[in-house]
Amino acid sequence: MSDFWFSFIPEDPRYVLSTSAINKIKKFSWYEDNVTIIVNDTVKFANAGSNFERVSCPFCKSDLMSWWGGAMNEAHSEDAGFIKLDVVTPCCKKNTTLHSFDYYSSQGFYTTIIEMSPYFHQGTIRVPQGIHKDVIRQDLFEITDVKWRVIYTII
Repeated sequence: MSDFWFSFIPEDPRYVLSTSAINKIKKFSWYEDNVTIIVNDTVKFANAGSNFERVSCPFCKSDLMSWWGGAMNEAHSEDAGFIKLDVVTPCCKKNTTLHSFDYYSSQGFYTTIIEMSPYFHQGTIRVPQGIHKDVIRQDLFEITDVKWRVIYTII
């Protein structure tokens, strides 16, 4: 059986949750034992695992899979994580960031990540009662004034 979880990352990859924001998040009804808040010193990549199918240009929608791996290698440092997210698209020569590409399934870069693991009940994936990704994203926005992206990861 595959592992599955979903994560919430800020649309600003360098956004770091404050201790005050973390304490507020922990008071929400959806915050349970299956939720982990991680704040890193470096920017990391949240990928969809086997759920990842393709990446394309946010402007002209060209397929960038063959180019993207090299761009990711250039952006990454073993010691400092992802340090150079700014790129020029190879297709239409426009300035953007690796975070802004169209990923299918959703992926992105983060310093702060909130991971939520579902549980299994009678062979079916379940999440705790009342959890809905849009409710969680709205709750996170109200605390941080930052938009959040949902990543579904399967490995």
